[in-house]
Amino acid sequence: MKHHTFSYWLRTKKGDKLAVYCKYRHGTEKQKVIKCDLTIPASSWDKKRGEVKSRIEFQQYREKFLKLDARVQQMKDLLNTDQITDKEALKRIPLWYVSDKDKTLENYFEEEYRKKKGGGYDPTRVRGIIKKLHEALLENNFNDLVPAKLIHFTTHKDEICNSLYKQQKKNTATDYLKRINTVLKKYDSKKYPDKYFEEHYKTEATKLKKPVERVSILESISRINTYKKLEAYLFWLYSFCLRGLDGIDVTLLDRSMLLQPDAELTDYHHQDEWYQEPIKVELSRKKTRAREFEIIINAYPTLSIQKLLKKVISINRSDDVNTEDDLKLFKWDSITNRRKWDLYSDFLQGRLKTLFNKSFKSTRHTFTSTAEILRVPVSDQSALIGNVSRKGSIKHYSKLDNTRLDIQHLAVLDYYQISRIYFQLLLHIKQHPELEIECVRDIDRELHSMDNSNHLRKSWQQEVAELTDISKQPEYYSGLNIYKGVL
Repeated sequence: MKHHTFSYWLRTKKGDKLAVYCKYRHGTEKQKVIKCDLTIPASSWDKKRGEVKSRIEFQQYREKFLKLDARVQQMKDLLNTDQITDKEALKRIPLWYVSDKDKTLENYFEEEYRKKKGGGYDPTRVRGIIKKLHEALLENNFNDLVPAKLIHFTTHKDEICNSLYKQQKKNTATDYLKRINTVLKKYDSKKYPDKYFEEHYKTEATKLKKPVERVSILESISRINTYKKLEAYLFWLYSFCLRGLDGIDVTLLDRSMLLQPDAELTDYHHQDEWYQEPIKVELSRKKTRAREFEIIINAYPTLSIQKLLKKVISINRSDDVNTEDDLKLFKWDSITNRRKWDLYSDFLQGRLKTLFNKSFKSTRHTFTSTAEILRVPVSDQSALIGNVSRKGSIKHYSKLDNTRLDIQHLAVLDYYQISRIYFQLLLHIKQHPELEIECVRDIDRELHSMDNSNHLRKSWQQEVAELTDISKQPEYYSGLNIYKGVL
């Protein structure tokens, strides 16, 4: 494994002063040297320890050096966890101390805003927006505004907004400005109040999202002639079976999220007495963090798809497949290694466009569109995909709520005929020698032989009504003043 190493180099200046530089090396790559914007007296440097001496007369220089050293260590940690590139790290090191006048948006966000938000906050989205902002400014020849300083949002407000709208779609640029406003408001709510950029907001009509039709999914099976296409196809099916869960969240699924962490991963089929144990995970969508919600992860054919997907991943990317956790797909996830997820996301998009000309994100819309056909209420559609945020005394879903959502989940799988689609995929794999992989499980053979492999025999409304029937009250003993069955 290549390591990121840093060291200090002192350059003599006039007047018995030393300029502090930082040397960086990664593996066998050529060493890079950057100036750290810190000058100290030559007599203050402890050559043996490689730091500023702690004597009282050098205290002010030592404090500055310790701030610099802390910044270097922070960048080293980010590099070792693949959160930033070496180019970004070397650009941030000289910003070890920045006055409010010269403080950049990026510096404020990383050093102060994130700390105020707490440990559970995901900075990925805002980091991406800041990067896009800098790209837009450079593209429009505003080089002197990069990196964007906080003061620039007062002095060059028009230039910043116009640059974003020239590079991005109107709706996207407006969303970026709203998110930047949220950060700026935390810095100074009087100078940057709500809707600070409102006069620049622009919107445009967006194309209506269309679901992936079942016939398109079935027809695309014939185009699967490589393991990589098979991997992308299975990932789409797996996400659909998990109520259209985002790819980011799919990579995060592991045993720690199970309501019963020690549960054996066995299949669940609502109408089959041999497969009667639903297994659930509890999670919140990484994108919205609206609330925690439960998803059945073993409703047939979810586990069959997941197990086959892991086999294909082990062929395509053997170093990445997770062999220790039977639920988790990869050794990494979208949080521990964002760069790998970005590359994997691009891979999925490319293969799925080839197969049925839709992006990976179509799974969620396809799931909710199918739920709409089944007359699932809009509020339940939102709850199914984890978008609802309840408040007050109804903050958490009750047992009756979850029962209804679980049945609706099964109804969507049935209506979309996900089992039939999976059976067709298995037959395709067996008929094509270029896809030489053991793909059929016992439950696949068993359910394939049935006339009807659906989970539900009735409408989801009838099924829910029977499962949640409370019309029969316990018999009351008037003499004893108790209900039967209570004691």
